[in-house]
Amino acid sequence: MDLFLRLLKFAARYRTGIIFSIVLVFVTTGLGMVPPYMTRLLVDSQLSNYHSLTAAQQLTVRDELWGLVLAVCAGLLGVRVALAIVGYVRSMIMVVIGNRVVFDIRQQLYRHLQRLSMRYFETRSTGRIMTRILYDVQAVQQTLTGNLVDIVTNITTILFVFVLVFTINWRLAFLAVMVLPLYVLNFLLWQPVIRHASREAREQFSAVSGQLNDAISGIRVIKAFTRERSESRRFVHEIREIIEFNVLAGRARTWLGVISTFLTGLASILVIYVGGREILYANRMTYGELIQFNAYLTMLYQPIIALVTINEQIQTAMTAIERIFELFDTSPEIQERRNAIILRKCEGRVEFDHVGFSYDPSEDVLEDVTFSAEPGTVTALVGRSGSGKSTLVNLIPRFYDPTRGRLLLDGMDLRDLQLTSLRKQIGMVMQESFLFAGTLRDNIKYGRPNAADAEVVQAAIAANAHDFITEFPDGYETRVGERGTRLSGGQRQRISIARAILRNPRILILDEATSALDSESEAAIQEALEYLMQGRTTFTIAHRLSTVMNADEIIVLDYGRVVERGTHAELATAG
Repeated sequence: MDLFLRLLKFAARYRTGIIFSIVLVFVTTGLGMVPPYMTRLLVDSQLSNYHSLTAAQQLTVRDELWGLVLAVCAGLLGVRVALAIVGYVRSMIMVVIGNRVVFDIRQQLYRHLQRLSMRYFETRSTGRIMTRILYDVQAVQQTLTGNLVDIVTNITTILFVFVLVFTINWRLAFLAVMVLPLYVLNFLLWQPVIRHASREAREQFSAVSGQLNDAISGIRVIKAFTRERSESRRFVHEIREIIEFNVLAGRARTWLGVISTFLTGLASILVIYVGGREILYANRMTYGELIQFNAYLTMLYQPIIALVTINEQIQTAMTAIERIFELFDTSPEIQERRNAIILRKCEGRVEFDHVGFSYDPSEDVLEDVTFSAEPGTVTALVGRSGSGKSTLVNLIPRFYDPTRGRLLLDGMDLRDLQLTSLRKQIGMVMQESFLFAGTLRDNIKYGRPNAADAEVVQAAIAANAHDFITEFPDGYETRVGERGTRLSGGQRQRISIARAILRNPRILILDEATSALDSESEAAIQEALEYLMQGRTTFTIAHRLSTVMNADEIIVLDYGRVVERGTHAELATAG
């Protein structure tokens, strides 16, 4: 219930439309009560025994009865037209509101996702995250667009019918009400099964989405290692588990529906039996009243069955809603302090002050790291894989915060700075350059969307990318494909460098920027990097000492500790 109330808060800004829609619900419910009453008028009139009248009597009442028939037909037609118009208006209002609420949820969810820390993305599959934003939110739309109004409609119908059946014959009404506890018991029996199976099916669906995402992204590796059959078997196994849970939920829904239908039929039989006695022996009802009562009885139980069905849908949706709010309730590890300092000017002095860090409390990745990088200098981080180099540079843009010690920029603790203003001062060129599925121009401008075209070209020239860009028929408007698949590794890297040049950061982070390239690409990129590094505080990561000969200082890391430091000449002399 708490989750449902939280969901309704998203709809609060559209309360006017929702209230109007609820008013229309009362109108449609009231109109729906009219046809059984009109049927009663016909049955209880002389029309029902017209042929038992004498010819003279028939002649006397024929025109009157025909007028009644025409009036009832006109009334029923008017009711149907009104129901159609009001129903259309009500449905369209809720469709618009439902889509707007879903838009609001997706927008806020995506913004919240962007604020979450790197650890969140590193510990969860892409497929699971995508499922929450796309499919789980879509389930919310059905709840708001259909279920919410249907709940109000059915409850209103039940209340209207209760009043009317007790007005017609309170004895029959009590008999009808006696069946209701069996409905409730039936619901309580199957509801937990449906909810559990629906939750498990959705969780499994998230896992399948993640596997599918991995399979598509890694299709080259799958084919290279001839793992197609193995991946297919794994996929089929996951799909079968989804089917098993869906079948379990379907079986429970079927039993719920079958028993509910049986109870409806049982109630109708009892009403006809007792109602017949009321007419024939007690003379407390007319034939028309019995028909009207039975029609209302159907209208009483249909909403109850509908509410049971709606509950099933809501139980399925609740799983999605739980997961949506689980994401909303995930707090970013990297928090910006109140009254954080906006970094308007940056000299670029970076200082690690007894910094320690651990992903897991039981194991330190960095331990008591202390050194400083002066503005405009190049600091190289060297060490074997797993020594903590990438973790160290990830602390600079505050992808993570140190678990011990401080990291200072121009003498200010990074945790005191506004996050956006800090990251605007930092440029990163990674080993695997990520490009978005847009144009070359869009990717270069990603860090500065308002940059002029001339600045884009200048950055590309400085990154040794302009020549190969102009060789494409569409030039800078060439679409690079998903993750830049239409470009070679060297071309992607040069676009990444152009992106960093255009951003014009004071601090530069190079993470194995040339390690996976051929010699020709490496030479072109090394030239571009040297241009990029001029006048900037640079941190460059390498495995080999020989690749960082010109660094102002080399920091050698091993098991998260600084074991050596100095220039290349000093370290070479020390052996």
